[in-house]
Amino acid sequence: MLVLALALACSPKGAVDDSGADDTGTSPGEDPSADGAWAVGTDATEITGSWDVDLLVQAWYPRADADGSVYMYDGFGQGTALDGGTAACDGPRPVVVFSHGNEGMRWQSYFLTEHLAAHGWVVGAPDHTGNTLFNADSSRMPELVFRRPVDVADTFDMLVARSADPADPLYGCVDPQAGYMVVGHSFGGYTALAVAGAFVDTDDVAAICASEGGWLCDDVAAWAALHPDQTIWDGHDPRAWAAVALSPAAYETLHAGLSAITIPTLIQVGTLDEITPWASTVQPIWDGLQAQPRAAALVDGAGHYSFSDACEIAATFPDCAPPYRDPAEVHDLSRTLTLAWGLQALGDAGAGAWLPPDDARISWQEP
Repeated sequence: MLVLALALACSPKGAVDDSGADDTGTSPGEDPSADGAWAVGTDATEITGSWDVDLLVQAWYPRADADGSVYMYDGFGQGTALDGGTAACDGPRPVVVFSHGNEGMRWQSYFLTEHLAAHGWVVGAPDHTGNTLFNADSSRMPELVFRRPVDVADTFDMLVARSADPADPLYGCVDPQAGYMVVGHSFGGYTALAVAGAFVDTDDVAAICASEGGWLCDDVAAWAALHPDQTIWDGHDPRAWAAVALSPAAYETLHAGLSAITIPTLIQVGTLDEITPWASTVQPIWDGLQAQPRAAALVDGAGHYSFSDACEIAATFPDCAPPYRDPAEVHDLSRTLTLAWGLQALGDAGAGAWLPPDDARISWQEP
């Protein structure tokens, strides 16, 4: 697989108060395609995860003021987020945890994470240590297949801890009981689906791999050899209340567990994606889902890296030029769908006006 070289069950509903605001921190009926009303702050914090691995976690949040310098992501990318600052949280905000792609970075899709924060969401994204641009280690892939979902849960725990600290810029921003929406790209799409409830059955993976092959076959086999008594591995975090998988990978690993996902799940993929193609990789994932509601959006002319900021970082990716659709167009479509999906899951009836999208560039799949 090519890499990005430079990715208490709760279902909270928004109760609208007399002021017109709701208990999710969003504005009912807002336009998910529009620029958000908030300036965005961002910072990075190192934590030690549950697997005793150090993780660098990026946070994005609505900022209390718009004064400051624009943040540079590890010297590679620059969006519109400002460096640090205090979050604007009069009460808890809805939360997203984002998982990057294989050898990607926590900030690889800042087109999306910044958009969500500008609409009042708090977003956390870990570097999956051992699987980033800066520290990729192929020998750790068996570990990463199973550790990545735990990194996501650890990231939410970190946001909860920061929210409980009166000295932290995120103080008061996160309700630990309200859970989060999980979003991921490519290997992160696999991660998001695992967090959402898709368990891994190593015996089933072995059978699929023997008949069809697959990207993570050797890695799951290596893990199974070291853990012969653990044939079922469940990375589900019941605090996740919705999932969005962008160009998800590793059908062979998810196969047996996909039907266990019960939360609202949206898939997005490009028609020109040659790394996780719809027909051979993503449609089998879609076919295995039973969640209600669920949907898949096929974006005409989008490639695999169209759901990241790869083209802002290095325009040498094939996805950056014709016949691929302009990445800026794909970004607008993807962030609109992602935010609308989250708002709908939070109970915002107005989000239904955007789902399914009335857009000829998107082929919409529903059960």
